[in-house]
Amino acid sequence: MPSTEQQEVYVAIWAKTVDTQMHFNEMSVKSRQFGLAFVAASLGLGIVLLTRGEDVSIPIPLFGGFDLNITVLIAFAAAAGLFAVMILDLNVYHKMLRGAVAFGEDFEEKYMKEIFSLEKGMTQAISHFSRHEDASATRQADGKYHYGGVSQKNALVKIRKFYHFSIGSLCVVGLCLFLATAHFGHPGQSRMENKSAVEKALTRGK
Repeated sequence: MPSTEQQEVYVAIWAKTVDTQMHFNEMSVKSRQFGLAFVAASLGLGIVLLTRGEDVSIPIPLFGGFDLNITVLIAFAAAAGLFAVMILDLNVYHKMLRGAVAFGEDFEEKYMKEIFSLEKGMTQAISHFSRHEDASATRQADGKYHYGGVSQKNALVKIRKFYHFSIGSLCVVGLCLFLATAHFGHPGQSRMENKSAVEKALTRGK
């Protein structure tokens, strides 16, 4: 059993380690929030443009001609923005968080167990529940918890799936919008329809 002075040093190092983990986790969460806010704003702008029926298409004189609606560009821009956030999150913030967690687990295993006679420290327990889909904690007769779980899937895999699904969904939305608004072989059709509708309205007004 370490001396009281050593215990105080261990606890101070452990507390600083937990603060570092929380800092990197907060950075990861904020990056994801920023990405989702950008996606929501982009989709909101696209919905407004579509519901107003404004002519926001660019005629492209290639492959027989087609229209490129601005909402298509918005959807793919949102996907690209979220992809950039994914790179920043997974390759920078999440790796720093994993490093802080690895240090915390190592420190708890080698030093904190000398102070607290527990099966796992806090970092170890959080990592256990994060990495096991069937994680459990069962209280034993002595009041301590025993941790179980065999189905492993770390947080990186789950986060990557979230990003891939979100980016893929935006790409599908962009493709559907493109197919719905392209007017293949008849570029500028939406513009002409809007012009005709305006002329009819003006004629009726006279």
